[in-house]
Amino acid sequence: MEDTAQQFAEIFEKHSDELFRHAVMRLSDRERAVELTQETFLKAWNYMSKGGEEVRQYRSFLYRILNNLIIDEYRKHKTQSLDAMLEHETTEQAVEGTLLRDETDNMEEAMIRFESAAAVKALTQLTEQHRTVLVMRYIDGLSPKEIAETMQESENTISVRIHRGIKKLRELLEENPI
Repeated sequence: MEDTAQQFAEIFEKHSDELFRHAVMRLSDRERAVELTQETFLKAWNYMSKGGEEVRQYRSFLYRILNNLIIDEYRKHKTQSLDAMLEHETTEQAVEGTLLRDETDNMEEAMIRFESAAAVKALTQLTEQHRTVLVMRYIDGLSPKEIAETMQESENTISVRIHRGIKKLRELLEENPI
């Protein structure tokens, strides 16, 4: 049990930040992202401590748990009130500010941040399937193989979604130039 606790602590330290960033990008609600990230590790701990089947890829295992929790979250909150939409917009701006702020004060860096903000905004206009794979691939840094394991789909399917998601994102950015 001591080995399991030590192993779990290492897994938490290694993956908690990236799982949180993924949850924030998918939910646009910082508080709920924290809760779901914690719930992900709680479920992983319960599985590991009960001596479940050996986990070979902890990163994929954790993302699978988190994605299932996010899907459940979407199912619970399909309809939103006007207040919730306004709150979402405020949270989205806060997330963008956190992700895109840096300490430099030069024009080139400011333009990169501005373009990144436009990309984040366009990303929210994609379908859930495309947004999910693009966030996992380019923000979380997962490989198509890891995404496929997480989503329990073929690597080919994931690669096609990434390609189509990028194409759609490019179209959205060209429709609404900066």
